Amino acid sequence: MIASPTPRMLLTGATGFIGGTILTHLLSLPLFVHLAFTCLVRGADRVAKLIAHYGDRVQPVLYEGVDDLETAVSIAAQHDAVINSGLGYHVASAQALVRGLGQRKAATGRDVWMIHTSGTSNLGDRPISGGGGSGGAREFDDATDDIYGYEKQLEATTPYVQRTTELGIVDAGLELGVKTLVIMSGLIYGRGMGAFNQSSIQILVYVRAALAAGRAVMLGQGSGEWDHVHVEDLAELYRTVLDDILQSGGRRLPTGKQRIVFSGNGRHTWREVAQGVADACHAAGRIKDNTVKSVELEEGAKLFDMGVEDENVVELGLCSNSRTVSTVARGLGWKPTRGREAWVKGPR
Repeated sequence: MIASPTPRMLLTGATGFIGGTILTHLLSLPLFVHLAFTCLVRGADRVAKLIAHYGDRVQPVLYEGVDDLETAVSIAAQHDAVINSGLGYHVASAQALVRGLGQRKAATGRDVWMIHTSGTSNLGDRPISGGGGSGGAREFDDATDDIYGYEKQLEATTPYVQRTTELGIVDAGLELGVKTLVIMSGLIYGRGMGAFNQSSIQILVYVRAALAAGRAVMLGQGSGEWDHVHVEDLAELYRTVLDDILQSGGRRLPTGKQRIVFSGNGRHTWREVAQGVADACHAAGRIKDNTVKSVELEEGAKLFDMGVEDENVVELGLCSNSRTVSTVARGLGWKPTRGREAWVKGPR
């Protein structure tokens, strides 16, 4: 267990879809009643809303955002574990958290942990452009495959910022003696439980593209396959991991470069996502019919708003193949309960 009278926990992304759900879930459990969570937050209005929603179980710290590296290092250095569920595409801010944890370890001699949220697009192929790795034909198992090694191989030829961030965390952790665990998810769906954003980003991207184009769209033929997980099941995986860290020091978790685990609990094609969006938008009277139009990558990069107009990000994140098997999580006792019925009912 973490050798601290009251382990200090830091969470980033508390105002987001994933982080808000994780925070709400953990705070609802009697198991963690003794824990309070420090949350890095942008904007005084968000600080007030977090306190109003969660009370004294959260301790918001105002900072300037992901480029405020000095604050990130300083705050992380005061904590025993960080759950990083904020932006997974920002290398410097993620490494700042690891550096802070390294300072904590050097000062106390105790184990410290970085639990990082990443995504399976890191393993994806590029079915339209033909670039990248050959992962489209593979199914990756986190208990038997060298995920770290495969990502390093891809990164050496075709860098991808989310993958760069993840690998940087693992490598920095090894260098500084910070124990890291990466939870790599596919499409995360469902209604979030947090006080702020409660909608899946990837589903919203498809909805916004449909509304902008006047009909549902997909990249290419939409035949790429991905795994998905309900956001509440994902939050339960974070609970499983944190419980193991607090109770046994993470004795049952994978070690070193093998600390990359999956969370998939179902599989879909991108055509299936586009058709579900088409059906929902048409039923709501927002588009004229429920047909799905295929678009090329250049047009898709403009229609699908991923925060950056980058064909690389759009292809990997919204049409690639990335099939995974979550053996490690299930071996830890994780038991997701929302399967095919929940997915069909509403992947949003």
